[in-house]
Amino acid sequence: MSKSTVHGLIATLEKCGYMRQDPRSGKYSLGIRLFEMGQAYVSNLDLREIALLYLRELSIHYQETTHLAVLSGEEVVYIDKVDGPRSIGIRSQVGGRNPAYCTGVGKVLLSGLDERQIDSMYAGKTLKKYTENTVGDLAGLIHQIRQVREQGYAYDMEEFELDLRCIAAPVRDSEGAVIAAISLSGPSNRLLDTKMDDIAINLVKTALQISRRLGYKDKLK
Repeated sequence: MSKSTVHGLIATLEKCGYMRQDPRSGKYSLGIRLFEMGQAYVSNLDLREIALLYLRELSIHYQETTHLAVLSGEEVVYIDKVDGPRSIGIRSQVGGRNPAYCTGVGKVLLSGLDERQIDSMYAGKTLKKYTENTVGDLAGLIHQIRQVREQGYAYDMEEFELDLRCIAAPVRDSEGAVIAAISLSGPSNRLLDTKMDDIAINLVKTALQISRRLGYKDKLK
C-alpha cells in the first residue's frame, strides 16, 4: 500500500483509540481501545463459564433449550447454548444473531437501556413483522420494554418464529447493569400459558444466582 493510504488507515485507527502515537518519537503502538475490547472478551469468558452450569440445570429440568445472549447494536448475539433432551428444531447457534426487538433475550437486554437510547436505536426504522405476533412500531416496543422492567422478565410468544416460545431474564454485573440475558426456549405445545409464569419465576432466580456470582449485591427473592 502507498504511504498515503497507510497514513489514512492509521489516522482512523488512532482517532478510534485502536492506536496511539508517541508525541516524542512519532512511533505508533496499540491503543487503549484494544485493551478495553480484550477486557470485555475476558469478561464474557467469565460470564460463560459461570452461567454454563445454570444453563445446563435449567435445560435438564425443563428438557428444553437454554441460551446466554448479549446485546450488539440492534441485535442479540448468542454466546452459549445448551440443548435439552427434547429440544428439536431450535435453529439458534453460538455466535448467531437475531433482532432484539422481537426476541425474549433481546427485550430483556433492551430493558437495560434508557428510553432515549431505544428511541435513537429504532427511530425512523421499520420493525419487520416476522409473525402476526411481532411488535410493529416503536411505541409498542417501548410499552413491552416497560413491562419487562416492571416484572423482571420477558416473553417471546411466537413473535420471531411461529410455534416457538421463550422466557428470558436479565443477568447483571456488580454495578447492577444488565450485561446479558438467559432464556429457555421451546415449542408452544410444551411451553403452555399455564406453565410460563412458573418458569419465569425460576428463570429470574437463576439469573440472579448468576448475577450474584458476578458480584451483584441484590438478594435472591
